[in-house]
Amino acid sequence: MHSCRFSEKKSFTLIEISVSLVVFGLVMAAAAGALCGIYNDWRRQRNYVECIENARWAMEFMGNEVRQGGNVVVGSELWGAESVDRLQFEVPPGGAPNRVRYFRGNNGAFGPTRTLYRKSGAGLGPPADRQELANFIVDNPNFNWDAAVGVLTIELTVRPRPSDPEGRDNRNYTLRTQVRPRNQ
Repeated sequence: MHSCRFSEKKSFTLIEISVSLVVFGLVMAAAAGALCGIYNDWRRQRNYVECIENARWAMEFMGNEVRQGGNVVVGSELWGAESVDRLQFEVPPGGAPNRVRYFRGNNGAFGPTRTLYRKSGAGLGPPADRQELANFIVDNPNFNWDAAVGVLTIELTVRPRPSDPEGRDNRNYTLRTQVRPRNQ
């Protein structure tokens, strides 16, 4: 006589495997969500740091160039009243100078409003052939020339997404410097 004996092997049931897959899926989804959040925060912070580095470089570049110049002119007399904030000076002043202008665009012939430009040459015509100096500009640059003491104050405010409203993830960063042209 044969007796049928089932071998008693240890194995997992379909329900146990299903439950473990669901738990594993939930853990992986939570880990993926955390990694995506970390990556988005890192990307946002990187964009903010690049925006600030760009603005700092532009401020240092302008300050160094203005220090070497003279005959500073600030205001709407440059290229007419339709242009926005602008600054002009000569390097070196007197003689046969090379004029330098900094100006912000106006969404027309002067380029996008969120960009600061530089133009140089002996005779400065319209703003064609300009060089982009900084972007992400919010409402300025402000150039204030105090002729009595010979000091130019430059203020530049940037924001990573200037067309979006200011908020926790889109803060303004303002740089301000005072420059005294050596050859004024």
